Amino acid sequence: MRGIKVIFLVIGLVACGASAQTGSPGETGVLHLDGDRLVLTTPEGESLTVRPASILIPSGDAPLATEAAQALAELAQGRRAALRYPGEPRDRYGRAIAVVTFEDGTSVQDLMVAAGWARVYSWRGETDGVDGLLTLEAAAREAGRGIWSDPAYRIRTPDPNALALDLDSVQIVEGRVISTAQVRGRTYINFGFDYRSDFTVSIEAGDRRVFEAAGLDLLGLEGADVRVRGWIYAMNGPAITIDHPERLEIISPP
Repeated sequence: MRGIKVIFLVIGLVACGASAQTGSPGETGVLHLDGDRLVLTTPEGESLTVRPASILIPSGDAPLATEAAQALAELAQGRRAALRYPGEPRDRYGRAIAVVTFEDGTSVQDLMVAAGWARVYSWRGETDGVDGLLTLEAAAREAGRGIWSDPAYRIRTPDPNALALDLDSVQIVEGRVISTAQVRGRTYINFGFDYRSDFTVSIEAGDRRVFEAAGLDLLGLEGADVRVRGWIYAMNGPAITIDHPERLEIISPP
C-alpha cells in the first residue's frame, strides 16, 4: 500500500516541480541504505554517507525510526541520483549535506516530506527549497501521513510545563507571541507573561541581521501567531534559539 502511495506522490511532485535545482552540483551515483544511513556510491567506487539537506528523518530509537528507514529504502535503494550542495558540502562528521535528486527530477527531500516520513529542519546555509518543503510537510501533517500519525511528532503548544517534558529534543512549537524584547543585543520572543518560566525563542545579536535581510521585524511580532522549530533546552523556562528565518513561520501577522 505504501508503494502505491509513493507512486502517486512521485507523479504529483514531478507535475508541480517541487524540487529546487539550486546550489553547487556534486557527485552522482547509486544509492543504498546501510542501516538507516543513506549512502551514494560513485562510478569510481567512492562511498559517501549522505545527510539529506533541510530535513530530519527519525533515526536511532526515535518513534517510527524503523518505518522511516524502510520508507527511505523503498524510495532510494538502487536508484541513480545526483547530489547538489546548497551550502557547505560536508558536516563535521564527514557526511555529504546535499539535495539528493533522482533522474526523474524528484528528490529524497520532496518525497520523504510529502510521504510524512521526515520533518523540515534546515540549517543556516542550506535553506534553498525550504518554502516548498514546508508546503509538502503541511499537507502530510494534515493528512496524518507517516510520522504525523504518531502523537510523538505532534506540534507542541507553548505550555512550559508540557515543553519541560520535551527538553533536549527537536520540536515544532506553535503559539501566539505575547511580547518581544531586546536585552544586551539578544532578541527574545516571549510566549507567556513570565520570562523566568514561560517558553521563549531567542536570537543572538549577530544573527539578527539575517532576519532583517529577509524582511522580518522580530520586535514587531507581538500578537502574531507563529510556528518555530528547533532544539528545546532550559533557559529559565523552555527555550529554542534560532539563527535563520526558515525556522520561524508566521501563521498570522500581528
